[in-house]
Amino acid sequence: MDMIFKVIVAFCIGIAGMWGLGAYGMYWGREAARQSASLPRPEVKPFKVPDTSKLITTLHPKLDPNIGKNIPMGRINQQINQHIYAGKMVPLPQRIPGVRR
Repeated sequence: MDMIFKVIVAFCIGIAGMWGLGAYGMYWGREAARQSASLPRPEVKPFKVPDTSKLITTLHPKLDPNIGKNIPMGRINQQINQHIYAGKMVPLPQRIPGVRR
């Protein structure tokens, strides 16, 4: 009997706590709405229509017909650089302190 009484009391305390929390939330919301209603309203400005004349040239730029003329030389230069720096990419042998070679 004692256990049933404790369960009912705990249930009632939980219901009262949830009701109080909801009431406090509603009070806080009403106060925030009252404060925001007393603030001055921002001035509404008409929307400017953007200039679309530059949009077409931005989306479709003119292609340079001479863009691919330097590609073979660039590839050769890249290969030369790879050959020059290939020696620097070889890992060095391990160096253990205190051990002579």
